[in-house]
Amino acid sequence: MAKGRSRVGKNDLVGTVAGTTELTKENTKKVVNAVLEGIFSVLKQTGQLQLTKFGTFSVRKTKGRQGRNPATGQPITIPPGYRLGFKVSKVWKEGMMLRQREQAKDKVKVHTHKEAPKAKAAAKLVVKKPPAKAKKR
Repeated sequence: MAKGRSRVGKNDLVGTVAGTTELTKENTKKVVNAVLEGIFSVLKQTGQLQLTKFGTFSVRKTKGRQGRNPATGQPITIPPGYRLGFKVSKVWKEGMMLRQREQAKDKVKVHTHKEAPKAKAAAKLVVKKPPAKAKKR
């Protein structure tokens, strides 16, 4: 997630879809839940789901490995498991990059040739050295 942005959850997605489709939030919530359950079901059966112009979900198997308990520092065995992966499609990525470039252009201000403000004089930092210690012979 990008810095400075708040998290977006399922309720935010439901609200956005409800506004776009003119469905009630209750019906939209059912639709969103059904889509998520469908994705989960397909991944469970096949291990991969490709959505054209969006991306590819995949399930990857992980090996068991040694780890450490952060609280105690004791070694522990982490069992094998599964991880969900997602790769963004090229079309979606290019569309997002184009959108970011357009937003960056909107933020750029056109500068006129005005006299630049004068820089303030920097304050000098005075560093005091501690007294030297006498050498013992």
